[in-house]
Amino acid sequence: MNHKDFDARFDLATDISPVKYDENCPFPYNNFIYKVTISEPATKLNSPNSGICTTPPAARGISSLIIRLSNPHADGLNHAQTRVQNEKPDLADNIPRVYAWDSPRPSNRNLGWTAMEFKSGIPLDAHFAKLATGSEEKAAIIEQVADLLTGIQRAPLPESVTSFGGIGITDSREMVSGQMTTVAGGPWSRYEDVWRARLRSQLEGADGSSALQEWKPNGVRARIDRCLESNLGGVFAEAGVDMTKRVLVHGDLTMNNMLVDPESNKITALLDFDFASVLHPSHEFFMSLWDDPTGGRLAKAILTGSFDMDDDVPEEAAELWSTARVWDAALAARGAMRPSDISGMAGLDQLRRLETALCPFQLVHPMILKQMTAEQVQEQRAAAEKTLVACLDALGF
Repeated sequence: MNHKDFDARFDLATDISPVKYDENCPFPYNNFIYKVTISEPATKLNSPNSGICTTPPAARGISSLIIRLSNPHADGLNHAQTRVQNEKPDLADNIPRVYAWDSPRPSNRNLGWTAMEFKSGIPLDAHFAKLATGSEEKAAIIEQVADLLTGIQRAPLPESVTSFGGIGITDSREMVSGQMTTVAGGPWSRYEDVWRARLRSQLEGADGSSALQEWKPNGVRARIDRCLESNLGGVFAEAGVDMTKRVLVHGDLTMNNMLVDPESNKITALLDFDFASVLHPSHEFFMSLWDDPTGGRLAKAILTGSFDMDDDVPEEAAELWSTARVWDAALAARGAMRPSDISGMAGLDQLRRLETALCPFQLVHPMILKQMTAEQVQEQRAAAEKTLVACLDALGF
């Protein structure tokens, strides 16, 4: 799947080494990433967008850089021109500088690309897992990640970025509101329209799977449609959500998108702003509420800021609980927004749960469905419907 046109992609540059590439990966990559080493240091990179939200190489020149080619066949992504334009933040030294870029166009095989600074280091998730529980080294990493998130939250938005959505760049070199990478449509002036678009996008994905039968059995689809046609603004108002709050959101702030120097224990890079957007601050935290191994207790602790561990927390989750508590305290010490500081976060989490339940991954991805028997599909669908109905019940639909 990903290996198609492998050699052709080398026409865009020379002396390229693929980064994290497996030709047998069963899922399409979001981007094809290459490290490029050049024989003579470069002090300037020319492109159609040179000078537009870019940083020139250092005066001494660069001998290595990263080239990211956006994959037009990536699953579940909106392949608008703003997809490449999102990768332009210049917030801190450990965020790679962008030297040059171009949006998808026929002349470059519809492969939008970014030439950016090469950062050394190893993936932080692997390094963090090896550190001792409760160690100073582990706490130091959490503190550094908290610094990164604080910087993102406090990044000033240009006055020309007035809506919710992605970030685009005009021909006059102005940053403006644009489409998101992960949701088609927009930008949106109202926050409730962001959620309506997100939920509709999930429903469209679900409708493409015969296993889900468009959620029509047992009247579930009618309830979903009623939810989408309702006044979601009323739901937010009742939950106490500030629907005007807008911040920069990384959108994939996980340790596998960070690099670290294992010798110094210093984070060297925060990568992959592919999903970056301007949204309500709650969206940066939604990923941390997935796959809760404590039956919802950890999610509740994150939402409330209360981490007094009870006896019912599984022993195998104790380390994760400890990490979450230190993370919460690190954000509080910096005056950054935590989930417990965000008004209406519990209500927003209910919508997040509904969004996930509308399109269960294991029942929409054809490769996974092929590996299941008819009985397994039926069992999984019944469980998914039960979860979805519970979400609708909680929201009053």
